[in-house]
Amino acid sequence: MKSAVLTFELDKTTSDIIAKSLLPESKRSMPRTKVEIENEKGKLVLNIKAEDNSALRAAINSYLRWIKTGIDMSNVG
Repeated sequence: MKSAVLTFELDKTTSDIIAKSLLPESKRSMPRTKVEIENEKGKLVLNIKAEDNSALRAAINSYLRWIKTGIDMSNVG
């Protein structure tokens, strides 16, 4: 099994909003992939496990894109 851990240091509000928005995706059944999300005091940690490199890369790309969108949206206004 392949794995990656992504850690983001964010302000607490942004971290909370992003974690809550990613939670439904992490609970969804994804073939060959499992994602766990931890969020505490502005530190957002994603633990991604996948059966192969392709599934791991796809999950990393998706979550990075969603997190970037969340960060960009928190900076608007």
